[in-house]
Amino acid sequence: MIGLMFLATIAVCFVSILWLSSTLGNLVRNTAYRGIVKVIIFFILLSAPFVDEVIGKLQFESLCRANGIESADVSKARGKSVKVVYGERSFVEGTIIPIKQSDVFFRNAETGEIVIQHKNYYALGGWLMRYTPISLGSNQPFLFGGSTCSVPIEQEIFKNNSITLLYK
Repeated sequence: MIGLMFLATIAVCFVSILWLSSTLGNLVRNTAYRGIVKVIIFFILLSAPFVDEVIGKLQFESLCRANGIESADVSKARGKSVKVVYGERSFVEGTIIPIKQSDVFFRNAETGEIVIQHKNYYALGGWLMRYTPISLGSNQPFLFGGSTCSVPIEQEIFKNNSITLLYK
């Protein structure tokens, strides 16, 4: 049933884009350019809902590279057991889609000393996913995961440096 709702929503969006591009294209007085203008408008309208997510994905990946665990110093945690503590999430300013960040602290399980600190990021979807029925109630990005940027990298770094993550 959800699949049919999704297909119906896509069909309505597609027909709306066709109608809007045809209507706007008909405003062109020169008939020689009218068809080309309609096609250009159609492709612009078809791709417009995804532009913010493409730019948001690039911003998300850039934040992960600059402040994620791959940029953290793990030398103090090498060969030790650590526990993780997450900070509160807050919005990152200046991004095209809403992105939240939180501080992540890995503490030595025995001493409580912070041995690794980095930021983790969580992206919400673009306007298409937040404000249209296409999302089917989800506000996650359509074109990328966006839930966290460090889990696979974190696991690899922990494995390569013999760091054991203890869960509470």
